[in-house]
Amino acid sequence: MADNYKITQYSVNNILNDVQNSQIAIPEMQRPFVWKGKEVKDLIDSLYEGYPIGYLIVWQNSQVRLRGFTKGGTKKILIDGQQRVTALMAALLGKEVLDDQYRSHRIKIAFLPLAPEEDERFAVNDGYYDDKPEWIPDISVLFKRNFSYRKFEKEYMDRNPGLNIGGLEAAVDQLKGIVKHQVGIIELSFLLDIDVVSEIFIRINLQGKPLNQEDFAMSKISVNEQYDGDRIRNSIDYFCHLLKDPSFMDILQKNESDFMKTDYGKNLEWLGTGESFPYIPSYADMLKVVLISYFGKTKTGDLVNLLSGKTSRGGQVLKKLSQESFKTLGEGVKAFTSEKNFRGFLEALDRAGYCCSRLFYSQSLLNYCYAMYLIMDKEGISPEDRQSLLGKWMTMALITGHYQNAPDSTIMKDYAEIQLAGFKSYLAQLEELRLSDSFFTGVLPDKFTSTNTRTASLMAFYAAQCSRGVHALYSKEVLIRDLLMDKADSYQLLSRAYLEKCGFKTRETYGQVANISLITKETRAVVKRKSPADYKEDLLKLCTEDEIAASLREHGIPGEIFEADKKNVEKILAARRNSMAAIIKEYYHSL
Repeated sequence: MADNYKITQYSVNNILNDVQNSQIAIPEMQRPFVWKGKEVKDLIDSLYEGYPIGYLIVWQNSQVRLRGFTKGGTKKILIDGQQRVTALMAALLGKEVLDDQYRSHRIKIAFLPLAPEEDERFAVNDGYYDDKPEWIPDISVLFKRNFSYRKFEKEYMDRNPGLNIGGLEAAVDQLKGIVKHQVGIIELSFLLDIDVVSEIFIRINLQGKPLNQEDFAMSKISVNEQYDGDRIRNSIDYFCHLLKDPSFMDILQKNESDFMKTDYGKNLEWLGTGESFPYIPSYADMLKVVLISYFGKTKTGDLVNLLSGKTSRGGQVLKKLSQESFKTLGEGVKAFTSEKNFRGFLEALDRAGYCCSRLFYSQSLLNYCYAMYLIMDKEGISPEDRQSLLGKWMTMALITGHYQNAPDSTIMKDYAEIQLAGFKSYLAQLEELRLSDSFFTGVLPDKFTSTNTRTASLMAFYAAQCSRGVHALYSKEVLIRDLLMDKADSYQLLSRAYLEKCGFKTRETYGQVANISLITKETRAVVKRKSPADYKEDLLKLCTEDEIAASLREHGIPGEIFEADKKNVEKILAARRNSMAAIIKEYYHSL
């Protein structure tokens, strides 16, 4: 391992020169500058006082797109320390930085050379120090090549007549001397592959957020402008940002007009309307979905190798493979971000009853399902059939725990089988294998003994109720969908207090999901925490006997609930579990 890295010392001046000359690159893979002005000021102050500022890590690589200052010809990528180096470029060289809204701006650090011992010498200048004669409003003027101390001294004296300037030259020299400060550099060899480099970050754990494999992939995507890598990366970044902040579209149209004229930019024009979406993927989620649906892969390292043109046979590099991989990636990103697919996916979920994020169970499951939706799109399956099949796939995955164990292996098997048989045929195979009558009568009911209200099978049951337009228990107006959207709490059909009176004191009885339902505030005021037998008289003031019976059937609750006692509680809960499973079965086959 020692042969794959070395530790050297660089002066701040050498680091800045190497960045400007593209010998060290601040790569596109890293985020916009997120430091606040105070953090920049504190860094300059630390250097002024002679304190260490931590190691930087660079990775030797001859192909990378720079992010802010120059382009091309780089030898080393700055992997860890980009915020510190960007801060130095901004403060000392006057370079503009991109904020988290992708807007360029200056960070000016003011300097008080004759500051009393107890006062701070540095400050973030937002304009306040421009008219303070004893302050230098922007220290970057001191680091310009044509800086003349004598000229500066005269101007300073003119602004501060009568001021004792003893120590001025020493303070300015000390500040200018920070570029001679030595910084440790860990140089990683180009021989290291992405997995090893990623592990190094985790182990070194320097200040700041270590990068992960998705960051490296984003870097590789940005590398090759010849293959639209920069546009692909921007499409991913901007799409994710627009989902969270639609107003970002105004900034893109103003500051990224060239990109917005490309096919990738036009593909994002449907966003920015202020609409909110229940599925908010990160760039890592996008990469995962495209990897699955367009490459049949799950590991980000595989994508990096493909984009690099590396084959599995001895690491051979093929330019054609790299070109084809970028083309495939671009197609996948366009498919992911298209209005037709993204809306179609969410509409398919909603039609199947998965109306809000509360029913999505996990982001990973959503990613896998969207990958399946894109695979169906590639296969040419009609939008109507995609909606039906997606609802079934989501439900199948939830109630069987399809991705519960070894999800990456499972999704790889799914992809391979779909390529052989087609999506419809493969789903039919899974149904025959895993969704038999015995599953719905034996396996699934047992899942409702869970005491976890986030259990996957309960999500499917709620989806079935939403899909069928079921009203809240004992309600004639409010739908289950409405309560889920409003994040209503669940209600125990047989209260804990009542069950304890009946001798059932364990959570396994009163806490199981077969003992819960969703009710309105109005109904809750009637039933409170009473036993069904105790609240039925009041309930009949709101509903008729027939309405109560119909509501119970829709919720899979046996009518015997009003006669619940210690002799039949377990029988009632078992009957509810069987009914919930039967409702899901009927719902599944109706999709």
